[in-house]
Amino acid sequence: SSMMPGPRKVADPRPIGNKAYTTESIRKLITYLTEHGYDRSISPKILLSPTTKDFVNIVTFLLRSIDPNFAFVGKLEDELPVILRTLGYPTNVTKGALS
Repeated sequence: SSMMPGPRKVADPRPIGNKAYTTESIRKLITYLTEHGYDRSISPKILLSPTTKDFVNIVTFLLRSIDPNFAFVGKLEDELPVILRTLGYPTNVTKGALS
């Protein structure tokens, strides 16, 4: 019988506590969103501390670049970890991280 490996737990390699990294990541996200037609207000201030609505709007926009008909049908905190795992996101995103 073949043994299928389970999901690997990978430590997040990004230096997310590094202010320069955060600033550069925000700049790249704003550039991407702007160049791809994101039609809502977006700024470094919004991305540093997004509301739940901002977060849902941005994640939905990004996922619609993969599936134009994408919509959350249940709770984001239930669905997003499964979606990210399916897409091969390298670290585990927990419900708690999204609450």
